[in-house]
Amino acid sequence: MDLDERKKRILESIIKDYVETAEPVGSRAVVKKHDLKISPATVRNEMADLEEMGFLEQPHTSAGRIPSEQGFRYFVDWMMEKEHLSDNEMEMLQKVLTDNNHEWHEIAQSIGNFLAQATSYTSFVIVPAITLSDFKYIQLVPVDANRALVLMVTEPGVIMHRKIEVPDKVSTEDLDQLSKTFTHVLGGKKPGEVRRSDLSLLRDRLRQKKQIIDRVLDVIDNLLDNSAGEKVVVSGALNILNEPEFKDIEKIKRVLAILEEDERLRHIIPDQINEDVNIRIGKENEVEDIKEMSLVFAGYKTLGEMGKIGLIGPVRMEYWKAAGSVESVRSIVEDVIKRS
Repeated sequence: MDLDERKKRILESIIKDYVETAEPVGSRAVVKKHDLKISPATVRNEMADLEEMGFLEQPHTSAGRIPSEQGFRYFVDWMMEKEHLSDNEMEMLQKVLTDNNHEWHEIAQSIGNFLAQATSYTSFVIVPAITLSDFKYIQLVPVDANRALVLMVTEPGVIMHRKIEVPDKVSTEDLDQLSKTFTHVLGGKKPGEVRRSDLSLLRDRLRQKKQIIDRVLDVIDNLLDNSAGEKVVVSGALNILNEPEFKDIEKIKRVLAILEEDERLRHIIPDQINEDVNIRIGKENEVEDIKEMSLVFAGYKTLGEMGKIGLIGPVRMEYWKAAGSVESVRSIVEDVIKRS
């Protein structure tokens, strides 16, 4: 159903005001705030038409109107311009990710914290289970006098890496020899097939290099842990509880139950998604407990798998900001992964 330009401007004005105030919007407020160059009476007539078409609703106790879920959907599909992160915010996130020398679930926490802070909504990052084939080789590459890069390469060429501190007395030749020993013991094995006895064997063979061996084995241990299954990271859980829609104690319990249980949170996001930003508004969500909320999410590619990143908020959501922020963050995350 198409709307003429005047109805579009009025619908957009009401949506923007309602998102900002959480209060029904009257015709006089629309005229005064948005300089539409038409009378309040004309706006009232147009609002009545929009209500009849299903784009607005009138709460029983108010003379003003609020957008319906259908109104939000029309706005999102046909009128919305995404508001992406600023250049400064993009640079900040890029720096956080490129400077981060931790495992993926810790990086995901940094991403989630950033997204929650930037939007004031609750964010989630789902780190996919890493499906790895056989170890091809493990190589220790000197970075500088006190650091080395642990490269773990699997068939068919998935590369994982992490920097470690190395003692002063470890030479490039030492690192080469360590690389050969690690590859000899672990080469041809899947991460899930690596037994603790293999790691003990490495420790026995390389006792004289105990300090660096322990650090490399810590990296491998983390790889084994992180390849076991999906990790779900939630940030800014209290943000959604600050919204006026969620002051009811029963609603709060339902929201917290979802945010605190990884399995339930996984189920509210479709398994098959791509890198486009998806928006699910209210009752469009299949899970009953989130039909009073909206989701904005997208997929991101990492190590050949698809992870998920997104926001949870009220139906009265700044979709333009949420969608733009998710798109910006997804783009930066994929860019950093490609260059790492």
